[in-house]
Amino acid sequence: MNGGGQVRGGALALETIGTTVGDSVVSCRKPYPRHADPPLPSTLPAFAVALSGGGFRATLAAIGVLRFLADAELLGRVRHISSVSGGSIANGLLAGAYPELEAAGFSTEAFVNHIEKVAVARISHQSLSAKLGRNLYRTIGPDTRTTLLAWALDDWFFDDAELSAISPQCRFIFNAANLTTGVRFGFERDVIGDYVMGNVTTAPLHTKLAVAVACSAAVPGYFPPYEVKADFPCQSKWIPKVVDGGVYENTGTEPLSRLAPDKHCLVVLNSGGVFRTGGFGSLPVVRDLMRSESLLYRQSTALRTRGLVERFQLWEGRGSGTAPPMALQGVLFALATTLSATPEWLEGRPEQAPEMRDHLVHLKTSLGRFSMEDCRELVYRGWWLTGATLSLFHRSLLPTQLPSWEQRV
Repeated sequence: MNGGGQVRGGALALETIGTTVGDSVVSCRKPYPRHADPPLPSTLPAFAVALSGGGFRATLAAIGVLRFLADAELLGRVRHISSVSGGSIANGLLAGAYPELEAAGFSTEAFVNHIEKVAVARISHQSLSAKLGRNLYRTIGPDTRTTLLAWALDDWFFDDAELSAISPQCRFIFNAANLTTGVRFGFERDVIGDYVMGNVTTAPLHTKLAVAVACSAAVPGYFPPYEVKADFPCQSKWIPKVVDGGVYENTGTEPLSRLAPDKHCLVVLNSGGVFRTGGFGSLPVVRDLMRSESLLYRQSTALRTRGLVERFQLWEGRGSGTAPPMALQGVLFALATTLSATPEWLEGRPEQAPEMRDHLVHLKTSLGRFSMEDCRELVYRGWWLTGATLSLFHRSLLPTQLPSWEQRV
């Protein structure tokens, strides 16, 4: 089985959620459009970034990751960015502002003005959840809470931008979960779809960037599945019904699993919630269902991240020879990660106190208002972890003078 879930030389039958008993689906074998890979930068490696879900906690920490890359003059070398849920809001902000950033040479000043300030100003002064609540009347009729989320995100961040209009210089991937086929459903500049139903070209659908982000962030329960109505090459009797990409996998790394290790460095941020041991509620049915869901999430994320770490270790242990086939260059960290950073990095770049780290990790997975202090600390946390891990494991990829933090918001 390859990374896309297909079997070479044979059909793969899958029983899936959303089908009647006895139905099964197979990998789409008809020709269908593929995404276009962006050109590699003149200086290798290119960078790829994976941003997990976790509400605005994930959005702000993801902005910190991207801010470090801007500070290190590496943002212009990012060629893939794959995201889930709250991470997709940061991804969408980067996609929407990419022309302005490119024109400014991907400078820190441009990044702060077009992305960091925009996000922090909104999240620290208003609650997106409250905005949705005040506008629930808009769901009377054909609209749903998911289309309402897309409207609110568009109003705050994306200004009616279409997915097909974003820059081809970077492959922006917004991951959702297709309840009909049970696999990852991707929204991209060139195509939308999955490996079971196939892809369709994005441009004729006029899909908004805000819709892609909203589908990636549509947590089941509060947000109903979004029906993607298009003529997909395979399984035409079904309609894709997509929800939050974290339902399938919360790291956003699946589309990046086949990067060439000598040409790409992968930076993975996991801002997902932490698993709490001990007591977890008193209502038996709800309690047990929620605990079971947490266990499934924890296990799937642990398996995904363990596999990535093993691939990173293969790259680091390659010596002077050719890297093994499964090797991958990169770093992975979570908000709760503790590590022994290098003395060079720690000089003038203090890590937050353990109490602050624990506070940030336990912030609710929410689209509500965050305090200005929490916004700033989350951005710094993402920034600090990115610099600490890259300087520890891939110092040669960073500038001679390591970036220093400057609070600009």
